[in-house]
Amino acid sequence: MVDRFQKKVVTNQLTLTAGILISILLWAAGYIIQPIATLWETIGAYALYAFIGYRFIVLNKSFSIIRLRASFQTVIFTLFVGVSPKIHTIYAGNITTLCFLAALYLCFRSFQLERTSGFLFHAFMFLGFGCILIPVIVWLIPFIWFACIKFRSLNIKSFIASVFGWSIPIGGYAIYLYLNNRWSEFLDKAMIPVTLGDTILDDYQFPAVVTIGCLFIVFFVSATHAILNSLDEKVQARVYLNHIIITTSALFALMFFFPADIRYLIPITLLGVSFLFGHFATLTHSKWSNIFFILVLLCTIPIFIINLLY
Repeated sequence: MVDRFQKKVVTNQLTLTAGILISILLWAAGYIIQPIATLWETIGAYALYAFIGYRFIVLNKSFSIIRLRASFQTVIFTLFVGVSPKIHTIYAGNITTLCFLAALYLCFRSFQLERTSGFLFHAFMFLGFGCILIPVIVWLIPFIWFACIKFRSLNIKSFIASVFGWSIPIGGYAIYLYLNNRWSEFLDKAMIPVTLGDTILDDYQFPAVVTIGCLFIVFFVSATHAILNSLDEKVQARVYLNHIIITTSALFALMFFFPADIRYLIPITLLGVSFLFGHFATLTHSKWSNIFFILVLLCTIPIFIINLLY
């Protein structure tokens, strides 16, 4: 039975529906037991995450990265979001996640095209908006440029376009603050990426450590599987997966060096972790992969309880 459980869950047509229903129950329990926002803000946040999950499916179908059950990574994303009640509100974390997903889609669209300036301009414009909300993700910019080199879409013209795209929201925000005599706010935000956070976490220290620790284990196993079996993928899918692995690794590093921003970085990190675990779950069929799959699902229960109680 253990050997068949993973396949049944991944291939079942009702898995996405079940995932949505479970997430609704988790959100309802989180709101009743320990609400962090008003009812309408919570509903709005759920709608935003649902939209991100839908666009996640569109991303995978557009580039055929996961060949089987293209919606399963969204099920995992929805489940991980559901067991993290501290992010059940509309805030900088999930808004930036949507911006990051849009940038990821545009960068993928630029793969081996001759004219890529437009794609990279808009991709980095979304990243610029994200940097305003969460300044530390500016450290992801070099990794995005590196990915564009691997995509063979970065040249002098597209590089300049990306710089201009990123500068437009940043420059507009700076001008707005200057005209309203709030220039010091811009300087404070500009200093955040070069100032390491405190080594002691806030009141959410224990649930944050447990949540990030479990996510890292899922990421490590899934990324290792993707790397070891990369030769079985098409060249394009292999490059996309490598970029997701590198970017997600950078996000874990940011959470280590900037612990105060963990709550904001978790939703973005969930994109990469969910995608890689979805890739792992749909392409493995061994006894050990089934056991790991079951353990990951079981671990969501204590994570949810810990996030509610602490």
